[in-house]
Amino acid sequence: MAKRSTTPTCCLTLPLKLEKWQEDRLAKRFEIARQIYNTLVHAEWKKLRQVERSARYRELQAQIRAADPKNDQEKKARTRLYKEQAKLLKDAGFTDYAFKSDIKYYYKHFNENIGSNVAMHGIAPQVWAAFEKKLFKKDGKKVHYKRFGELRSLRGYSVTGKSGGVEIRFHGTYIEWKGLKLPLKLDPKNDYEAEMLSHRVKYVRLLRKPGRSKDRWYAQLSLEGIPAVKRDQTTGEALHPVGHGPVGLDIGPQTLAYSAAGGADLIELADQVTNIEREKRRMQRRLERSRRAANPDNYDTDGTIKRGVKLTHNRSKRYRRIQRELAYLQHSQAETRKRQHIALANHLLTLGDCFYVEAMEWSSLAHRAKKTEVSEKTGRIKRKKRFGRSIGNKAPASLIGILRQKCISLGLPGVVEVPTSLRASQYDHLSDTYTKKELSQRWNDMPDGRQIQRDLYSAFLLEHCIPETAAYDKDALRQDYPRFIRYHDQTIQRLAAMPKTIASMGIRRTRSEQIKPV
Repeated sequence: MAKRSTTPTCCLTLPLKLEKWQEDRLAKRFEIARQIYNTLVHAEWKKLRQVERSARYRELQAQIRAADPKNDQEKKARTRLYKEQAKLLKDAGFTDYAFKSDIKYYYKHFNENIGSNVAMHGIAPQVWAAFEKKLFKKDGKKVHYKRFGELRSLRGYSVTGKSGGVEIRFHGTYIEWKGLKLPLKLDPKNDYEAEMLSHRVKYVRLLRKPGRSKDRWYAQLSLEGIPAVKRDQTTGEALHPVGHGPVGLDIGPQTLAYSAAGGADLIELADQVTNIEREKRRMQRRLERSRRAANPDNYDTDGTIKRGVKLTHNRSKRYRRIQRELAYLQHSQAETRKRQHIALANHLLTLGDCFYVEAMEWSSLAHRAKKTEVSEKTGRIKRKKRFGRSIGNKAPASLIGILRQKCISLGLPGVVEVPTSLRASQYDHLSDTYTKKELSQRWNDMPDGRQIQRDLYSAFLLEHCIPETAAYDKDALRQDYPRFIRYHDQTIQRLAAMPKTIASMGIRRTRSEQIKPV
């Protein structure tokens, strides 16, 4: 099997200009690919159950659960058990190459629409990624079948000298896939697009995204090399010049505070993303009513789903229309969030080339608390919910991922995750002391009599951290403190002048136009 390419890769996504019959043909092929995907998932599930029923696998699972991860000796023993478990799964055929070998039994019936290249290098890797997440990663729980219309992308495998592979190929102005020619919508006046298309095409991925009234189709070209620099059409200057120097980032579930030599600010993440939970619940209730009306034989007299019988899955026109509206609503939310994250990452890159941020496990903040606690003030049980909805709407980890990827493509030092032992929210560089604060306390009372916003000050401290020694550069902190105070006061004045500020920032306007902590 050919080796994977080690050269840098960048992507260019172009819309397809299709006629109705071409869209129908693509939709048919994506549906065939979905059925092949589900067939392979079913086959691998059967294989996995056989492994899980073996005595040795059950014994390994019991030993792993019994080992204490906090004990150093048992931690080493647990690592050895995980390696033995991985070897047992590998011998049973749970590898990337084994999945590609297994799919050859299922795609040959559809060879007119799906060839070996797309099946082995477009469908099988998706199935393997799902099982790999379940077997070898913390956040994987179960491998699901894909429902009708859920398969959103397909690609083939690249071959040296070919324009994007041997099955789905790029031909300058169109994409060819088994006799189907799909025209691209190109902009001849776009210099960035022209420069990107001058790179060698490694492979082509076809994408399907929800639209307002129908699906939209795109071709994503994976190109060799680093991305082109976007420039102003008239002056030719770079639209997003890269700055130099460290930048401190204090990121929360909804806000981002940053501090650098060129500026400091406290902003809301993806402020154009609105809360759509109420609208989603309303649409889901409409879908449930339509589903029950179209499939009355699926339910007992008390409204529960029947067990032990074959269920029908009739979907009315109204059901499909509401389903499309719901998909488009969620897609629009995701696209808006991604667009704002990219714009913010470009702005941060103009401030510096090295970003210091505290290491954060966002998934643990999104989950509900497991321990039941009683409030000392009220005597009632505390709520267990944390920041799940805020993290879902604002996606702070996605912003860090986008910024990290941009730094890698530009060859910059990039994002450096510093240990939480620095305790940026507790340190005071003027008195050189640590003071533990409640999460609701959003202002720091400094020894010089000033009140400093907590997140902005944490970003200022992270800007002057030394990750190797988990300490702060105290001389640089004292030297840059007046500059930070100037940026801090400008930021607070701007936030106070806004008609509506964020409660998590700890800022509000009073009748006397004074800034006070909440």
